[in-house]
Amino acid sequence: MIAALVLAAGRAMRMGSPKLLALLDGRPLLHWVIAAARAARCDEVVVVVGAQADDVAAVAAQADARTVLNARYREGMGTSLAVGIAALPADCDAAVVLLGDQPFVTPAMIDALIDAYRTTRRPLVATRSGGVRGTPALLGRAMFDEAKQLGGDTGGRVLFQRHPDLVTDVDLGPGPAMDDVDTPDDLERVRRAWAERRGRDPAGQDS
Repeated sequence: MIAALVLAAGRAMRMGSPKLLALLDGRPLLHWVIAAARAARCDEVVVVVGAQADDVAAVAAQADARTVLNARYREGMGTSLAVGIAALPADCDAAVVLLGDQPFVTPAMIDALIDAYRTTRRPLVATRSGGVRGTPALLGRAMFDEAKQLGGDTGGRVLFQRHPDLVTDVDLGPGPAMDDVDTPDDLERVRRAWAERRGRDPAGQDS
């Protein structure tokens, strides 16, 4: 099986408010990431929660995703990835790692990572856009034990640095796919881009 692992435990320090609960087109930011994972070829969606755990878990439940709590979320993203990987079923062959604040990720992008993994059998698959490597990414089972030992704020990036010979890249081409939301300005930029893609007025979206 292939799982989607959505990291949604951060404190959103630069945002100043719970960014994953901010509305985009009438729904929380996190909803769109979970919806993309559920529409892709993922057998399960697991959301790692931490800060504002109850509110974030409620969004995940409404989107039909399972949640797992990272009690060490203050230590950084690496702990969330470790907790999430440890919570996956024993028969999970790979996990597509997604950030809860990347609403432009599509089911097709997630499926492209899965296809690259199944074709190459390399246990590390990253996305590239504009020459930059980032998330979403895929970790194959061969990386799970190492991922469970991660800590701090490095996330899975360190695995790709340690094992360059095990990496396959999927080029997403130009566009906002890898854009995330860290600040209020980022949120407004994402809302404008979202509205432009759908022909809607961003002024009608709540803060």
